[in-house]
Amino acid sequence: MIKIVRITAIWCPSCIIMNNRYNEVLKDLDVTIIDYDIDEDSDAIEPFNIGSVLPILIIYRDEIEVLRIIGEKTKKELLKLLEGYPKKS
Repeated sequence: MIKIVRITAIWCPSCIIMNNRYNEVLKDLDVTIIDYDIDEDSDAIEPFNIGSVLPILIIYRDEIEVLRIIGEKTKKELLKLLEGYPKKS
């Protein structure tokens, strides 16, 4: 099972830009997506060891972190990083 944790903040300009890209790229993947806001969900995100750069996308396969994407990426970069993950049928 693949789970994606998306950590953003409402005040973060990069997060606003990336949310649209994330939504576009992730909509076709057969994954569970969990969204957290760094301000509203500070207790919940504590175990993720978040630094100061947002947004953050963390991908887990069978509860093991396999990829962490930090900061702004182009749609092309995201598609390359997420290549090989299962698509919705």
